Amino acid sequence: MKKKVVGMIMAAAMLAGIMAGCGNNAAENNSTAVNSDNAEGDKVQDQSAEQTGGQDIVVWTQMMDNEAALLQKYADQWAAETGNTVSVISQQTDIQQFSQAANSKGGPDGMFGIPNDQLANYVSANLVEEIPSDLYQDTDFVEAAVQASYINGKKYGYPITVETPFLFYNTERIPQAPQTWEEMIELAKDNGGIMYEATSVYYNLGMLRAFDSYIFKEVDGGFDTTDIGLGNENAVKAYTLVNQLTNEYGFFSSDITYDMAKSSFQNGEAAFYIGGAWDVAGFTEAGTPFGVCDMPTLNGKDFVTPVGTYVGFVSAKSDAKAETFAFYQYLVENALVDLYKEGNRIPATYRAQDSIDNASEATKAQIAQCAKGEPLPTVSEMGLIWQPFSDNMKLMFTGTISPEEAAEYIQKQVQESIAMMQSGQ
Repeated sequence: MKKKVVGMIMAAAMLAGIMAGCGNNAAENNSTAVNSDNAEGDKVQDQSAEQTGGQDIVVWTQMMDNEAALLQKYADQWAAETGNTVSVISQQTDIQQFSQAANSKGGPDGMFGIPNDQLANYVSANLVEEIPSDLYQDTDFVEAAVQASYINGKKYGYPITVETPFLFYNTERIPQAPQTWEEMIELAKDNGGIMYEATSVYYNLGMLRAFDSYIFKEVDGGFDTTDIGLGNENAVKAYTLVNQLTNEYGFFSSDITYDMAKSSFQNGEAAFYIGGAWDVAGFTEAGTPFGVCDMPTLNGKDFVTPVGTYVGFVSAKSDAKAETFAFYQYLVENALVDLYKEGNRIPATYRAQDSIDNASEATKAQIAQCAKGEPLPTVSEMGLIWQPFSDNMKLMFTGTISPEEAAEYIQKQVQESIAMMQSGQ
């Protein structure tokens, strides 16, 4: 699932500049604006409570067909209570397709179930209605999921589910989960090493954060994309440790990939593996002896992992904004536990998490790790990070460049890509 999301990020970033100016002012002027900056936004709860009914609502989702069918079941229940009608459609889409459909008669009123790393691009394209201030309480949700729903200090997403990497360990090689990275490294030296996709910033976020660095600096509920933390002296400390895992400890080869890391652990060769819920079925089917836990601390700090959040948003072009927001609220309050049972997606609300019966160890580990995690920066520029980071990690692993040079080159290449993106080239 993670690999699919990464691909979508890069494609969405390329489309962001194209779609930034595609707002339909006529449609916006003819629809009722609902946002937290005006009195209309405060009426959303009252309007939903009145249940006036009669609206035909179309909601797209990037969740799987079986999950869309479950959402449709709840949609039918809500429709029966309110007098509206709802169609939930499983639709793997991009910004351009959504924009064209949203500006057409019978087009989608919103998306319920889209990775949060795509949200900023839809917002930049003027396709997303701001969340009414009183629609939900941030404190009811996993903190990282709430952070993922804000763009430039404004709330555009409704958190639905969360996911994040956690630690797998071979129970035949390692009897007990380590508490620190330092302990884990010592255990791994004689037991098969630590395997993960070490060329990806996704899995190395915790390294950067443990040494007080970052991707983009977080400021006032948003991110300053001119303040890049991938090339500073603290980032060099992170890269030095990653380089040691390869060239000093020999845990993995310089051409390490996700598939290679997973295969090594699945075959019983590696002691530790950093992966996610998407790996559990494969290990179980292969008979790999494994345990799971949240990530050990590093440098005396929590190891921060990226928390991916599936969010819902309402289209800025919708003529049924209030009703669509009310429908989302109904789903989040009622459907999340069943969604977990259907698709193994961890609910973003604490109440739904607490309502899961007989949660698996992987679910418990993921919930615990989500509490330590944070979203990747919810900005279009995030799509420009992946390739420079990966390319320079590979060069560092082969000894072609040093950690200091890797930091310098990543910083420079990202800055150049952002400048090009912002110039429209």
